[in-house]
Amino acid sequence: MKTKRIFIAIKITNTDEISKVFRQVGLELKEEKIKWVDKNGLHVTLLFLGTKNLEEIETIKNKLNGIANEFTAFRLRLRSLGAFPSINQPRILWAGINSASTLFELQKAILYHLINHMPAEDYKYSPHLTIGRIKGGVKNPDRVKECILKWNEWEDCELLITEFVLMESVLTQKGPVYDVLETFRLKRQNV
Repeated sequence: MKTKRIFIAIKITNTDEISKVFRQVGLELKEEKIKWVDKNGLHVTLLFLGTKNLEEIETIKNKLNGIANEFTAFRLRLRSLGAFPSINQPRILWAGINSASTLFELQKAILYHLINHMPAEDYKYSPHLTIGRIKGGVKNPDRVKECILKWNEWEDCELLITEFVLMESVLTQKGPVYDVLETFRLKRQNV
């Protein structure tokens, strides 16, 4: 049976500010072994679903259509940089998300309807935009920490979010390749 590795996300359009962050952080950390995320694949994950067969994917699409009809467009802003698991042991570099509660409510609805009515309290959600992955540890931990802290006050312009997507993730030797399987438009409102 054919399967796909899927997740639900909000695609983020590359802005001048995002490009500036990639460029400047890349220069500051050029000595580090960082696999930068392709700016065409920028996204904020709402829920990773793993491997699903085509029949399951159709059921998921139907549920996501219903969820999209319950939500109106909203705004979010990228802000500050951070690292997982911490800035002292960075493996993933990310930009934070400053958003109204709508982002969290959307994520809770998706979680509830797709993961057997799981209460949102049982799932820790930390919205972020991954910008790079550090392979094999850092050469200069103090330099990486200093760079991250330097960007603590950074903010991008507000982004209007009018849709979310169901994406397939195909793992390759060069990194994941993302393909949008379906787009779910939120109701329009003046935001």
